[in-house]
Amino acid sequence: MKYLRIFISAFLAGCCIVFGATCYLICASQGTFALKLAGSFMFGIGLFTIIHFKLWLYTGKVGYVLDNKASYAIDLIVCLLGNLVGVIVLSSLLKSTYIINDAVKALCQSLVNKKQSESWIELIILATMCGVMIYLAVDGHKKVEYPLGKVLFAFMPISLFILCGFEHVVANACYYTYAGVFSAKVILWFILMAIGNAIGSIAFDGIIKLIKYLENKEQN
Repeated sequence: MKYLRIFISAFLAGCCIVFGATCYLICASQGTFALKLAGSFMFGIGLFTIIHFKLWLYTGKVGYVLDNKASYAIDLIVCLLGNLVGVIVLSSLLKSTYIINDAVKALCQSLVNKKQSESWIELIILATMCGVMIYLAVDGHKKVEYPLGKVLFAFMPISLFILCGFEHVVANACYYTYAGVFSAKVILWFILMAIGNAIGSIAFDGIIKLIKYLENKEQN
């Protein structure tokens, strides 16, 4: 029952990411930076919803590996699968509607082509940076006390990773679905994205823990 619960929660989280990603794509496809900026900010509604409903998002959960037992790795695999299935199912449904027009599809095709042309090391680096941003959004929202700060932490890192072109394994599944691109290389690229997202999030969390450990040693 535990893994079924995680999968269903992750499926719903994937759908939330589609809401934010689709809003961004519709805005960005208009061709103006102002709308792209607005869309990148609105993308954050997906993570904001996930945080408040305590849903399972791979990139939001993987950063806490150091706080959990080894079996947590299975939870993360189930979570990632649920996220991707949720994204693919909802994206496929929306793709059959008028809101995913030719401009949106063309933008997705351009984004996917760019991602597929990256070297594996570029992909890992960009995915690692995205992992850091998601960790900042989730943990920052959790730790900051005042309401405005919680909103800023949930939205600003998301806008930053979108505008910088960092690689988010779950969000990218939406772009690839709208573009209709799938191949063996796509599968490999998604595995590398998942690894990069994990590296960034876990490393940032680990460094924070190391700083706190050293501070405690100094005081003792």
